[in-house]
Parts: sequence; structure tokens; C-alpha cells
Amino acid sequence: MRFRSGDWGSARPFSFGWWVVVGEETTLPTGIILPVGCLIRYREWYGCKVDNAGQLLPNTGLKLHAELVGERLAEMEQYDPKLSYGVIDPAAFTEDGGPSIQERIYTGSKQKIIFIKADNARVGRMGHLAGWDLLQSRLAGIDEQRPMIVTFSTCHHSIRTIPTLQHDSTNIEDLDTDGEDHAADDWRYACASRPWVRSEEKPSDIKWPQHRTIDQLLAHAKNLRQSREEM
Repeated sequence: MRFRSGDWGSARPFSFGWWVVVGEETTLPTGIILPVGCLIRYREWYGCKVDNAGQLLPNTGLKLHAELVGERLAEMEQYDPKLSYGVIDPAAFTEDGGPSIQERIYTGSKQKIIFIKADNARVGRMGHLAGWDLLQSRLAGIDEQRPMIVTFSTCHHSIRTIPTLQHDSTNIEDLDTDGEDHAADDWRYACASRPWVRSEEKPSDIKWPQHRTIDQLLAHAKNLRQSREEM
């Protein structure tokens, strides 16, 4: 099973990701095991501007119109197996005196690229699991050797931006939206479309760790596992 996720941007970068859901447990040459249901990000398109010298201008979008983005998405998928669905941030469905971004992407792609609204809940309330909780749960995985979300090394902007994100100064359960969080939002929408938590954990017990980067988040998850083993 394959699907697509997206976070729209114009003045700021957009981020689109393509995912495959592992259907059969697979052991990699490194010894890492990809369990059934693990999400693999195998491609991304990140709309970030570069200067005349070819240097990246962080957090600066390409300002492409939605029809052109739709055309390009269709070109990228023309030889792909059929996708099961695509999710994009709900803001792309806003109609402000004209067609929505989603409609314009659909038109530009010649009716080939279809999106549905992503679940945009960032932080859970009253025991409800939201996007960052679901991403954290997949990053922690079943154990250190069995992650539930991975990415190809070719997804450079995910690898570049996600580990550097910081918490919001007034809400440690959320990220600072002034950061370059577009790929992270893209990942969040993907996880929200395929919810997963460890079976032995209660959803109400899952919290976004109070750390600043994904590396620290993974270290926090490892410490939790060791604490359980010592009990």
C-alpha cells in the first residue's frame, strides 16, 4: 500500500512525501527489522528556493502556483503504482473568493492528483492522540531494532530540518511554528492518516517528550524502554 502526504506552502516551502506501508516483516542487511505497518518515506519534493550560486535559502518557498505544482506531482507519479490516497493540510481546501489550492492542484494535474483533508490536530486533548503524539510513537517504534517509521537517505530536507526543530516557548507539547517545520508537518499528516501506538501503552500515557530535537526524543524513548526492562 502506498500513499502521499503534503503540506502546502508558497512564500514558505511546501513539502510532499510518498510512503509505502510495510506489508510483510522485513529484515534489512543492517539488522534493523521493519515490522508490518511501518511507514517508509521513499520520495519527497520540497519547494525551497536556492540563490544564484545554488545555495539553499532555508525556509524560503518557490512561490509556484498550485496548477504548476499539480502538473509536476502528476509527472512524478506517472510511472508509480496506484496510490491508495493522498492527504494535505486542511488549509489547502479553503476557498477565498476562488478555487481552493486543492482544486487548483487537481486541475493542474489534469484530474490525476487527488487529496483529502489531513487530520491537523497537533496536540492531543483529553486522551486523544494527535499528530505529534503519533509521530513520536512511530519514531520510538516497538524497540530500538524495530522502528515504525523510516526514510530513504534521499529525503534530504526531512533529514535536514526535522532534527533541528524546537518546542514552542509557551507550549512544550507543540513545536515552534516559526521554525522550518514543513517537512515535519508533512510527516505528521502521514502518521495521523495511519495511527499506530504500542499495544502495551495506553494512549493517555503518551506524551511529547520535553526535549528539543528528534535525537533527544529517540534517546528519551530508549531510556523509557530500559526503565521498563529493569522493573
